[in-house]
Amino acid sequence: MGWTGLNKDQWIEYADQEWTVQPDPFYLLKQIWTDRTYVYAATTDGLNIIDFESELAYAHITYADGFTSVWASVSGVYLATPASGIKYIEKTCISGSTISPYELVVCLRDYLNEPDILSDQVRYIHGNNGHMLISTASGVNYRSTAQVASTATKLARKVFITASGTMYYITWDGSTWKINKKNATGSNWTDPDKFYETGTFLINPGTDILDIFITEGTSDTGVANTIFVATTSGIFIIDEELDAGETYYTA
Repeated sequence: MGWTGLNKDQWIEYADQEWTVQPDPFYLLKQIWTDRTYVYAATTDGLNIIDFESELAYAHITYADGFTSVWASVSGVYLATPASGIKYIEKTCISGSTISPYELVVCLRDYLNEPDILSDQVRYIHGNNGHMLISTASGVNYRSTAQVASTATKLARKVFITASGTMYYITWDGSTWKINKKNATGSNWTDPDKFYETGTFLINPGTDILDIFITEGTSDTGVANTIFVATTSGIFIIDEELDAGETYYTA
């Protein structure tokens, strides 16, 4: 988790670890990811790589347009850009120093661009177990080693994909937020298999959805999934099997 303010520290938390930095007034944190070796922080200035154990800055990539999202696999780090598709660096290229962090921009490579994704304006990326889900200004792309699929929509925001390939993507039409669910598929789709929207008994009206996290097979009977929804009103927990939930409000 992370948050930022122009006059406040930015905090990055993971389990029992947390890091804090005093940002430049024009430096905003967009997303973090960790593989327990490094913490990767995508910002409006580029990418910061923090050593997990020492909690110190280790390396960075300066990128003029900044990065909107970051996700790391076993072999590489994927970086979403606001206008140039998805970039990529090999983990074998990561080297640095906690005394004088290295600049790694020479490692940056193109990974995906139009027409292989619906738009070069990439909003968010998430991967899991060989699957990747990508939110762009023109729709959502799904990719794996064997399949590709997409849906056209200008409303998509953050995304999440489970280890089995079940897709979840947040949309906002200017008045209503939705969590859309699409079961694993190798074909393009128009409508989700299911959705949960604000203004229902599960998610309060007037609430903005900020992020989601899904755990598989953790419903009441251990069959369906559980959705954890971060909102401006607090945390909503949805049991997909019972279509029931719990709410933890912010103070």
